[in-house]
Amino acid sequence: MPRSPRDSMIDSAVVLFRQRGVADTSLRDVVEHSGVSRGSIYHHFPGGKEELALAATERGGDFIGNLLERLLADVDGDRAIAAFVDYWTSALTKADFVDGCPIGAAALSSDETASARDAAGRAFARWETLLADAIARRGVPTARAASLATLAIASIEGALLMCRARRDTEPLTRVGTELRALLSPSD
Repeated sequence: MPRSPRDSMIDSAVVLFRQRGVADTSLRDVVEHSGVSRGSIYHHFPGGKEELALAATERGGDFIGNLLERLLADVDGDRAIAAFVDYWTSALTKADFVDGCPIGAAALSSDETASARDAAGRAFARWETLLADAIARRGVPTARAASLATLAIASIEGALLMCRARRDTEPLTRVGTELRALLSPSD
């Protein structure tokens, strides 16, 4: 089943935000990337870039949140972190270090797309909650589990920025190794 023009534009915005950031992605860029007619953007997103940025941030946040949720359902927190790091390592190297996290890009967006920035905050909170719940299920006190989850998400997001800047996955590998050790069940 073919994608609707609206879905095509949202998907294109997610890709372009990962590569360029929100501020450096224009509506024209999204139209060209998605292959839809220029009039479609205003038909489906009468609020313009802010409305599109919000939809793209929510879709990107849901995609990554659902990925993390699936990983945590299948394995322990430390192995889920390893799989999450593997996902990002693959995304970075496949795109020759041009790809990043669309939620990180939205978090850095300007007041022009403040609703996308707010959606990024909600996505990060969801990811933290998912990870904190998985850590707490191992008997870690709730407050400590929440702190560890925040540390994990913040570390991975920071490592992604470093990897892009250095064009090297070593920061992500190091963060993943340390997070796995920190989150592994103690004997």
